[in-house]
Amino acid sequence: MKSIREWLASLRLLSNLSRIIRQAMNAIREWYAGFCNRRSAFVRRHAASLISLAFLLCLIVVFFFESIVISIHPGELGVLWRRLGAGTVIDTVYREGIHIILPINKMYIYTIRKQQYTESIDVLTVQGLTVRVKYTARYYLDKDTLPLLHQRVGPDYVNVVVRPDIRAVIRTLFGQYTPEEMYTSQKAIQLRVSEQAKIRLAARFVSLDDVPIEAIVLPDKISEAIEAKMVQQQREGEYLYRVSIAQKEAERLRIESDGLKVYNDTVNRSLTPSILKWRGILATEELAKSQNAKVVVIGGQGSVGLPLIMGRDLGKD
Repeated sequence: MKSIREWLASLRLLSNLSRIIRQAMNAIREWYAGFCNRRSAFVRRHAASLISLAFLLCLIVVFFFESIVISIHPGELGVLWRRLGAGTVIDTVYREGIHIILPINKMYIYTIRKQQYTESIDVLTVQGLTVRVKYTARYYLDKDTLPLLHQRVGPDYVNVVVRPDIRAVIRTLFGQYTPEEMYTSQKAIQLRVSEQAKIRLAARFVSLDDVPIEAIVLPDKISEAIEAKMVQQQREGEYLYRVSIAQKEAERLRIESDGLKVYNDTVNRSLTPSILKWRGILATEELAKSQNAKVVVIGGQGSVGLPLIMGRDLGKD
């Protein structure tokens, strides 16, 4: 019985709850109907004003569209400046895509792709001569330091930072060399220019890739003198090379002649009269075995006393 009473109490509670929900829904429907009626009445009473306001809003959106809807293309990043905020937003960089901002704010677009420019400048050597240097600067921006670059340098960073710093480095380094050293040490000079320029631009939030030296134009007379000197040095080197080859050939001939001399001295010491007579006897025996030999005269032949062998043709004569 107790469970039945609890079940009946639950039913009464659910019935009361459903009645309250129905009442709330009816109240909401009545309020919404009244709101719609009031809205319709308001729109009918202020139709002209509302149309004018909508038209004005459309004009504002069209007029400030480029300031409200910002498109950041590939290879670009955006830095936001808030007029009613803290100014430049340092902790946020806006990436590629479409961004909606207030028309009172401004988005600055920067290219983060690698860029370059080429120019020629006049520099003074250590001797005070004017030399024209043509170089190319390759640089790019780092997304992590882009807001700081915008805040402290600005969009015209190329003319404010990049060009002046690279020119200063080139003029300083080239001022430490003579024209001859510039002519023969371009690679070393280029490495020093790149290293020092990277350090200076990194402190100004610009990353430098390289600064190739395209050309060094010396005064005509200086250039001709350097070329003549280098030609003379080349000839001198060629002459020294030939002299070295001749010296080595002379040394080779001397060693060869010394060897021949030692050989001849050794042979002369070993060739006694007895050995020569013995070699003559052996040669005579070999000749006697030949089919062409017919007459052999035994007797003295000169001072060695060797036999004389006459051939077939000589015997006929």
